[in-house]
Amino acid sequence: MFEIEFSRKAEKFYRIADVKTARILNRCFEALAKEPFCHANIKKLHGEFEGSFRYRSGSLRIIYSVDDIKKTIYVEVITDRGMSYR
Repeated sequence: MFEIEFSRKAEKFYRIADVKTARILNRCFEALAKEPFCHANIKKLHGEFEGSFRYRSGSLRIIYSVDDIKKTIYVEVITDRGMSYR
């Protein structure tokens, strides 16, 4: 099981999210904590975001990186689809 840490930006998004969005995010975090590399909604990113991953859930995108040695997932950004890669 991996531990999840948030950037300030991701934590802010999570705190102000409505109840429905928070429920969706909680399910995403549970899935990531179990398996952060293999899932139908996970994609390894390239270019500017090399080394990071993207988890897709509806219109939400969670961009994160994984420290396999410390068993930690660092959530960098949580945002809507259109703003994810800016």
